Order: sequence, then C-alpha cells, then structure tokens
Amino acid sequence: MVIYETDQAYVMTTQHDHAHISGELASQWEENAFKNRRHKQDFVYAAKEHDRGWMKLDAAPFWNDHVSAPYTFIDFPLSPRFVFYHLGIDEVEQVNSYAALLCSLMYKELVGRTEHENTQDKQITRAYQEVEEQRRHRLKQELAGGVTFEHQVRTDVRRMLFCDELSLFLCSRQPGTPAADYEWFADGLSFPTVRHEGGRVRAEWLSVQTVGLSYFPFKGKVGITHTFKQVDKEQIHTSGLLQAYRSSEWRHRTFTVEHIMEVEKHKENA
Repeated sequence: MVIYETDQAYVMTTQHDHAHISGELASQWEENAFKNRRHKQDFVYAAKEHDRGWMKLDAAPFWNDHVSAPYTFIDFPLSPRFVFYHLGIDEVEQVNSYAALLCSLMYKELVGRTEHENTQDKQITRAYQEVEEQRRHRLKQELAGGVTFEHQVRTDVRRMLFCDELSLFLCSRQPGTPAADYEWFADGLSFPTVRHEGGRVRAEWLSVQTVGLSYFPFKGKVGITHTFKQVDKEQIHTSGLLQAYRSSEWRHRTFTVEHIMEVEKHKENA
C-alpha cells in the first residue's frame, strides 16, 4: 500500500492502482522515443503491471503494531514481499518477456536503494536478487542481445522509474503539498536520460489538481485519475483495519500533469 495520514484517516492506494497511473503516464510518452509501436506497447505494459505482485497483499492490508499504523510498501516485511515480487514478475513474463525483464531490472534498482543493517534482511535480499539475476540472464538470452539492446533496456528502465516516482508524487501526499515536504522528491525526480542538466526533474503542485514538471517527455498534458480509499481511524479502532478498509468506498480524484515552462508561458501571455 501507498499510504499517507491525515488527522482523521489513512489515505490508502493499492500498489496496483499506483502502477496503473505509471502505465497511464508511460502510454503518453513521446512516440519518437521508441523504435516502433510494439516496443512502446511492451514498455507501457511493464510500467502498468510492475506492481501486480502486491495485488493479493493489498486486498487485505495488515496492521503494523510497532508503529500503530497500517503497513506500507516501505516497511512491509521482506520475506513475503520478495515472494510476491517474484510471483508478480512471473505473471508478467507469461504475457510479455521483455516487460518481465524491465520489471525485474526495475526492482533490482529499487531494492538496491535500501541498505539493511540486519544480517537476516541482507541474506533475504541477496537470495531474492540472485534468483532474479538468473531470470534476467535467461531472458536476455531469449531476447535480442548486443550493445543496442542493452542500451534500450537501460533507457526503458529509467523511463519506468521516472513514471513510478511521478505516480508516487501524486499518490503519497495530500494534493498541493510543497515539494520540499516530500521525503524522497524534495530534490526532484530521477531523470530518464543522462542528457538532462543536473540529473533531476523538478516536480511541484501548481494547484491541487495540477502538477508541473521542469522536463516533459510526454505528448501533451496528461490527465490522471487516482483511485484510493480514505479509511477512518475511528472505524479502524472500532472494527479493525481489515473491516474498516473493506467497508470504505473507493474514491477518485483527477490530476493534470503539465510542463512548467508551458504553464509559465501561458501566464506571461495572459
């Protein structure tokens, strides 16, 4: 779950709904960035389905007694997490081998960003990475090889990470939150190519319904729908997290992602 807290509730977004936003962003990426339509379709599928391993876990959220709050994707225990990561990529591979390779590489990057002090956690992480490395080696042998292919894969993974981070920016805080208040994105989002000066992309809320980007790889303004549940704390206290979550209605809000430069240009011309 992607979760943030308000005074009265937990705003809870399933990982798969968050990934759906990643897929919507990926679908709007400039066409000329891909060698052909099939290549882009593979990329979009990977972005949309990369978190499908969380679907069963998020259907029944768990309470974390250590922090007196629901478990999030950040603090969820590693052993079950990696089992479902692996199963999710298995499911992607049944449909699209290239997308599975991208998903496995994306998780390699994300898992590698976390340093574990606990010896058991290090062993669990190493075991997961070794199994996925075997998958990646097999898939690379099955798919086209060579320098051009490797460059394409690295580029697509960076693009996926950019869509993933932008989706988290939209889902993980109340709309309108200053960028400086984001734990991970105060300095911007990871840039998908090495040409961008500074290597980061500034993201900021221009209003409660609009996010502006300093770099814009999309075809035009992107409309996004965020699906989530707002689970009342009092109801959790009364009936437990699972019952409170299941009885909460699905909610939807819409955002527009735009290029900051275009927005500023419109303001100057107004």
